[in-house]
Formats: sequence, C-alpha cells, structure tokens
Amino acid sequence: MLKLLERQLRLHRLLRAGERIGIAVSGGADSVALLRAMAELAPELGIVPFVLHLNHRLRGADSDGDAEFVAGLARELGIEAAIESEDVAALASTLHLSLEAAGRRARYGFFLRAAREHRLDAVATAHTRDDQAETVLLRLLRGAGTSGLAAIHRSFPLAELAPSEAAAPSDPAVRLMRPLLAVSRRQVEEYLEAIGQGFRQDASNATDRFLRNRLRLELLPELEREYNPRLREALCETAEIAAAEDEMLEELAGAALGVCRDPEAGVELELIRRQPVALQRRMLRRLCRHAGLALDFAHLEELRLFALAAHAGKLELPRGFAATIVREKLKPSILRLKPPA
Repeated sequence: MLKLLERQLRLHRLLRAGERIGIAVSGGADSVALLRAMAELAPELGIVPFVLHLNHRLRGADSDGDAEFVAGLARELGIEAAIESEDVAALASTLHLSLEAAGRRARYGFFLRAAREHRLDAVATAHTRDDQAETVLLRLLRGAGTSGLAAIHRSFPLAELAPSEAAAPSDPAVRLMRPLLAVSRRQVEEYLEAIGQGFRQDASNATDRFLRNRLRLELLPELEREYNPRLREALCETAEIAAAEDEMLEELAGAALGVCRDPEAGVELELIRRQPVALQRRMLRRLCRHAGLALDFAHLEELRLFALAAHAGKLELPRGFAATIVREKLKPSILRLKPPA
C-alpha cells in the first residue's frame, strides 16, 4: 500500500515539498492507515503532517473513545493535532438535514477552520477505491450525469465543499485531496496488519439503517457474484473517465459563456442556441450556480427549452427564482435569472 500511495501522490502531483498536510482521521482502518503511511512517507516527500479529528457525538462513549484514540496515536507519532467536537444530531435537526449530510457539513467546516488556523495547504481524507465504487453505484441508482458519475474527485478546492458561512476570501487555495482512491480496503487492512497497527471499529458501519451500508454489504457483493466479479474496478474506471470528461465540458462551458456570467445581467440566447445540447445544459447550470441555484435534470431541461423557444413571459424555478426573456430593439435577446423577491 505504501508504494502505491507514494506513486499516486507523485503521479497526480497531489502535494509539494514544504506543505503542511492535514490528515482527517476518524479512528477507523482507512484513516489510520492513511495517517501511518503519510507519517512514514513525510521525510521523503518533505511534508509536515497534521492530524484532524471531529467528534460527531453520535455514539456517546464510543465517539469519545475515537477522539481519545486519535489523540493518542498523534502523540505516539509526534504529530500535532486539532481535535474538536460538534453535536451533529442537533445540527441535523436545526437545518433539517439527514445525519450524513449534517456530518459532512460539520466536517468540511471544521477542516476549513483548521486549515486557516494551522496554516494547512491541504486536507487529505481516506476515501478508498471501494468508496469510489460505492459512490458511483449509488449515484447510478439515484440518477446522475457526467458530473455525478465522476463521484469522488481526487483533488478539489475545500472552500467549495465547506458551508458558505465558514468560507473566507483566502480559502480557495486550500485543497481537499483523496490520495487512497487507487487503494482497496483489503490493501488497507493488509498494511495495518503488517505494521501491527490497531484501529477503531464503528458499529454503525454494519447496520442496514443507512442506504450506503446496504449497498456495501448486500447489493455490491450480490452484483459481483451474479453479474461482474470486476464490478468495483469497472465502476472506478467509469469515475476516472467521467471526471476527465466533466473537467473538459466545464472548461468548454466556461469559455462559451465568456464574460456573460452574471445571472441578473443574463446571457445572450444566440450564445446558447449555437452550442451542442450538452454545452447548453452546462452553460445554464453554471449560470444558475453563480446565482446560488442548483437545478435537477427536469428543471434544467425545462429552462433550456424555455430559452430555446425564446417566448415572452416568465418561467418559475425552484426556491422562488424565475427566468425571463428580455428583448430590446437593435439588441440581442437575453435570458435572465431573477432571484427571489
């Protein structure tokens, strides 16, 4: 695992010598393996590892035990650590989110604060090849386009994932990276066994309460037995292809939009019309994203057809937004997004 991790770090240029890298450690096998491996590689890579742990307070004494275990491991390795606690259940209730969504929100907010406070250049999480395969399959079941099938990106601006109120102008440079995406869970377990490193078991990973757990424990093994023994590999290849194509399409859409990126100023209808359908959708999605509006496929397609028809009137969109066509003499027709009143 160690050699594979080092090869991925260098191949994808995930870090540079002299950087301070936060390692997100839950106490589970994957994150403990990432910490031990990064600590071992640190002198050769020229990086300074830093441990990050957020206690979600969802499992009582077990959650506290995880925090104590991570703190102890950091001390043993001689690595600085930032360990915080947040009531994720209360956050979920306040914001009307699922526990999973509230947990992600809390973690990314914590990562961003810690990166700012401790001058971290990047934060590494321990998503593995198995996590990637599960995510692609889950998104296929729910319905996804190229962006969704790209699943877990190898590197991403942390500020784009953190809660908006936690972000600051200086944050976009901080990266979130997943250096274990080419490593399987079995390789993680073999590595930990080889070095005699223990880890914490989270009982919630074995319950069928969560959809991802049912997919991991039941659906994926069944599909591998009955349909494709290389399914995980195939799903990860799908994610690699989708990620590269998604990046290219985003660049093309941005170039096509040019300076027309202000949702209220709008975009020329002719600019949209002369693009292939895929870029039409991308351009409109980017325009909506700049306005703070995320549209599902049905609403996005409704907006695209509204723009192409160029009829007078107004199209009502989710969350109180609306789209209008503006026509003025001797000027091109414009599609504008109007925010809620």
